[in-house]
Amino acid sequence: METSRNRHVYDVFVIFLAVIISGCTVSERPRARMGSYAGSFASFTDADSLGHHNFSSFVGERNGIAYTARGGHIDIAHLRIAADNVYYLNNLVSNHLKAGDTEFTYKLNTDPAVFKVRIEYPLYLKMLSESEQKRILDEVSLEMSQYFAWQMVSWHEVLTWFGLTFYGLPQFNSAFSWEDNYSNLLGIILGGRAAGDRSNNFNDAMTNNLKGELGKLGIQPASIAKSSSEKMRGKWFTDNKGVKVLMRNMDLGLDDGYVSPVLVPGICSDSLPLLYPVPRLKSAANYGFVVDLEINNSGSAGHRCLDIIYPDGRNGPIHPSKDLPAIMLVARNQAIEKGFDVVPKTQQTEFEPMLSDRKLNADSLIADSALR
Repeated sequence: METSRNRHVYDVFVIFLAVIISGCTVSERPRARMGSYAGSFASFTDADSLGHHNFSSFVGERNGIAYTARGGHIDIAHLRIAADNVYYLNNLVSNHLKAGDTEFTYKLNTDPAVFKVRIEYPLYLKMLSESEQKRILDEVSLEMSQYFAWQMVSWHEVLTWFGLTFYGLPQFNSAFSWEDNYSNLLGIILGGRAAGDRSNNFNDAMTNNLKGELGKLGIQPASIAKSSSEKMRGKWFTDNKGVKVLMRNMDLGLDDGYVSPVLVPGICSDSLPLLYPVPRLKSAANYGFVVDLEINNSGSAGHRCLDIIYPDGRNGPIHPSKDLPAIMLVARNQAIEKGFDVVPKTQQTEFEPMLSDRKLNADSLIADSALR
């Protein structure tokens, strides 16, 4: 039987090969990085070991699993991938908006799914001065890029849950692992800040924002990152006969608009969790833009999701804004049936923008302005 260590070596080799093939050269598109859940054989890191963010190449950049007092484990590679996709999408969306395009597509470089965007522009927009049009389009583009990126990385987690493979390697074991969603969302927020920084280039801005935000979250030494993982061996993951992730964080903000971290009990126990708001299209709506997003061509894993939304056998698109809660309810029930520890403990199907039931101190929240 394949040992956990041998499986890990194989995983590393396959993903390293994918990184080399798909993006270590200068490119307009984001490159792949090797992420990891915070279990066996992970590389652990801290504030002094992150290097300099690099959109185009791995040169000078360090990744791994960090541990923060208020955010739990953070997968730095996943964070950077999400941030880079915001930067990429901001440029893509901005060009389409300035051209007045009403339809365009985008995708994650490792997934088959294609996201189709339809936009209706407010009639008054062309009556404004060029400078005012540019201001509005820049603001809306940055907001849309974060929203689109969040839907894309969240859909990646859904697809891996329902059977997506990567270069023939099953990804179910990492789907909704306890640090994924939080790491992804943090990357999107930081990527939005960096993409909107007019004083620094993206790499410099990301480097500075990452260091600052991890400091706010209370980043711990690498030794604590490792020991906090070891503490949860047998509870959140096992690795005696191949790695199995037992703790699944399925919080996509569908209940209250925020994503919560999963903190290791007894580590920095006096710290409150820091929640982040999921991206929304508030500015676009306020300016009169109408935006529709649909997902197509998601492969065999996507067909399993289609069966949930279209039980009559139809093969229509997925609209994440209305279809994701039903899909996540099925995924959550499957996780419970498999005996996994699932958070949040309850799932509401109605979006509630205010935190009515978590009853956390207001200091544990980041305001919606974090996304602007």
